[in-house]
Amino acid sequence: MYKAKHLMPQVNTQDLLAHYKMWDGLMSVNKVFDYALNANLGSTTMITYGAYPGYKFNPAGSQINCGSGVTLDNIFDSGGSFSGWIKPLGQGAGNGGRVFDKSTNISIGAVLFCPASNTTLQFTQVTGTTNGEWTFPVDITGEVWQHIVLTYDADTAAAGGAPIVYVNGESVVVTEVAAPDDTRTSDAAALMYIGVKAPGGSNWDGYMDDLMFFNRIIGSAEAKSIFSITRSRYGV
Repeated sequence: MYKAKHLMPQVNTQDLLAHYKMWDGLMSVNKVFDYALNANLGSTTMITYGAYPGYKFNPAGSQINCGSGVTLDNIFDSGGSFSGWIKPLGQGAGNGGRVFDKSTNISIGAVLFCPASNTTLQFTQVTGTTNGEWTFPVDITGEVWQHIVLTYDADTAAAGGAPIVYVNGESVVVTEVAAPDDTRTSDAAALMYIGVKAPGGSNWDGYMDDLMFFNRIIGSAEAKSIFSITRSRYGV
C-alpha cells in the first residue's frame, strides 16, 4: 500500500539575494556561507559560533562583513525585504546596536538598528535631502527570540513611502520619525555589515540567526509562513 511522505515546508526562496544561516553547516573559521549561492560570503570578527541556534554578538566588537556584491546593492529598489531572527540582550555599543548596515554611517543606503531604546528598532533609508526614519516595537532587553520581516520599496522615498514590518508573523505599528522627501541614495559604494555600523562601533549585543534579504516585497501571508516554518528552532 502506498504511503504518502510528508515533506517539511520550506521558505520561498524566489529572488533571495543572501541567506546567512548562523549555525554549523557550510562554513569555515571566521566565515559565514551565503546559502543564496550569490557568493556574498561573510567574514566574522569576535563572533561566538558553533552553538545552536544563532551566533552571539559581543558589543565590544563583533561583526560580519558581507562585502558589496552587486546582489547586495540597493536591495530595496522596486521593493525588497529583510527577514531574520534576533535575540537582543541589550541596546548594543553606544546604545545603537546594528542589525544590518549598508549605509556608511547613515550617509548613503539603509540601516536597521537600535535607536537607544529598550522597546524599538529603527529603519532608516537615506535620501538626497531628508532621510526616511521609522521605528517599530521590539523587545530589546527581554532576552527572547523574535522574528522580523521588514519590507520596503525605496522607489516611494520621494513620496514619503514607509516600510511594512511583521514581528513574529503579525503586522506591527510603524511610527514615522521623519518622512523621506527625495530619491534614495545609492549604497553601491558601501559594504554590507551585520552587527556593526560601517565605520565601526554600534555593535549588536545578543544573538542573530537565519538572516535573509530578498529582492521583492513579502506580504502578510508569507511573513506569517516564514515565522511558522522557522519558529521551532527558537522555542517560540
